[in-house]
Amino acid sequence: MNSIEYVFQIDAFTPDTLPMARLAEYLTALAKMLGHPEHTHFVRVDEGSAKLVHKVDAVDAPKVENRLNNVRIGSAPKDAMAAKQALETLLANDNAVGSLTETISGRVIIPFAGRDRAKPLSFPPFREDTTVEGQVVAVGGRDSTAHATLQDGDTFHVNLSMKRDIARDLAKLLYGPLVKLHGNGRFERQPDGVWRMLDFRVERFELLDERSIADTLSRVRSVPDNGLMLESAPRDIMALRHDESEDQ
Repeated sequence: MNSIEYVFQIDAFTPDTLPMARLAEYLTALAKMLGHPEHTHFVRVDEGSAKLVHKVDAVDAPKVENRLNNVRIGSAPKDAMAAKQALETLLANDNAVGSLTETISGRVIIPFAGRDRAKPLSFPPFREDTTVEGQVVAVGGRDSTAHATLQDGDTFHVNLSMKRDIARDLAKLLYGPLVKLHGNGRFERQPDGVWRMLDFRVERFELLDERSIADTLSRVRSVPDNGLMLESAPRDIMALRHDESEDQ
């Protein structure tokens, strides 16, 4: 396979109006998106709208072509997708749109929306009653309000504030059983559309029951005349669940 030449076009600039520092920012992001820096080369800036011409050596041309195709469909490595987002941000800030085109075929490999990309919806932060669960891994604070951190698997709930009397009781459960905190949280919508809890005011907490299903069933069976003493009870429960799933 021969070397491939690409053109990154920026409609808001010409070679005479594109600042050198801005050119460097575009080339840096572009190089990260292409990958394989040892075999990608900046060639020139063509006339008309600013057209950044660059070439990929034959040895890495197939790899770069595959990488760019994955960027287009959103399945490229994180560094390539981050570089594409950086280019989008540069274009939007320059009130420009752009495109990456293969020189020989004229085929647009990746379009860049730039100034035309959808603006994220903006919502003011709000508060609502909610709960968080996890294991207490930190309790402390020097002022009148104490703070705690809960761990739920790989998730850490931080910015949890409470009165000192609640903190004292929670401290006794440090690295112990799972707890559920009840209180009021403040939420904010992030640019990616995900809601993030900024802080949480703890009003009370409760221990979570960590007993297994078998242990729970055994305890229920110990209650006289509960209907679960029969050996067929587990089969009856599974049959009932099966019937419910068919009805849905």
